[in-house]
Amino acid sequence: MMSTPGWQPLLDRIAAESDPIRRRNLEVVARHVVEEVAGNMPALMATLVPEPEYVVWGASDSVGPSGYDEVVDWYRRLQAADRNRLDYVIHRVVVDEKCVVTEGDFHYAILGSELGVTETEAGEPVSPDEFYLVGHRTTVLWPIDDAGLIEGEHIYAGERHRVFRRLAPGELPHLGPPSRATP
Repeated sequence: MMSTPGWQPLLDRIAAESDPIRRRNLEVVARHVVEEVAGNMPALMATLVPEPEYVVWGASDSVGPSGYDEVVDWYRRLQAADRNRLDYVIHRVVVDEKCVVTEGDFHYAILGSELGVTETEAGEPVSPDEFYLVGHRTTVLWPIDDAGLIEGEHIYAGERHRVFRRLAPGELPHLGPPSRATP
């Protein structure tokens, strides 16, 4: 198991924050991230306003869901594909009274047959039955309402998914399907 999550900088920022509103904003984002990765839909949706809006910009074909039902459907599809089992390796956290901004790299374990490429960045051939470490740089703006709930996500995808390398059986077991955790 992973001992320190990639979102440790967010947790460190919470611990260092003395302003109660800013701390509240950081804490709701942290709860959201934890519940998303855990696949806990009720707790995840409890971090959001009743009609959240997600907007995706940049190197992505997605535009993002809008409204409660679309957001739930979006997260259900991510969970069905085990894409909620990810690591968000955060490099920067910015917070004020109305928004949290996180910048970092999303990492996933994705089956070769789902990648749409024939080789990794290093030129390694992609096998359809193997899992690969895939990532992309992203900045997320998390607008927060006066009640301390997330209004949605404004996701700026700085690049398309990059296929870094093949994962050994059992390597990075917190990514991808739970069955990967046992080689």
